Amino acid sequence: MMTTRIYIRARDPQNGRRLVEELIADGIDPEAFTLIGQQLPSGLPVKTRRWRSDASALLRGALIGAAGMLAVSLLLLQALQPFALLTLIVIGAAIGGGWWLRRHRSANLPLSAQQQALQGGELLILADLPDAEAPRIEERVSQGHPELLVLGPDAGGSPPFP
Repeated sequence: MMTTRIYIRARDPQNGRRLVEELIADGIDPEAFTLIGQQLPSGLPVKTRRWRSDASALLRGALIGAAGMLAVSLLLLQALQPFALLTLIVIGAAIGGGWWLRRHRSANLPLSAQQQALQGGELLILADLPDAEAPRIEERVSQGHPELLVLGPDAGGSPPFP
């Protein structure tokens, strides 16, 4: 079955939660939804992904890389001078931070048009709906939920070029 992904933005994550609960109650498979945001509603049977800023991703990767390099250095190379150990930790932090930042940016590239809204605490709902149902659901959400912004099949909120 072919699906169309539609994007819906909720300024208040709880409004997004209510919409998802309503659509699931109406028979849409919970697997069709992915919620992305800084504050994710809990208890929903859907996929979620916490939104992180580039700085947060860089710091996380640097910490993981530094800890990993420290552990390897202490386990394998126990007789290192303090300067050499510190150098290896800095190298691990740089590699880990760079790798994590690149991974973060590539995963979030399709959502870059919504970056400011996500940083502001809004919730982005991705719904993979059957092609025949997507326009009906978009219309229903637009009419019945003025508190939500239906972006359609483009995360930027504009129709794709023909």
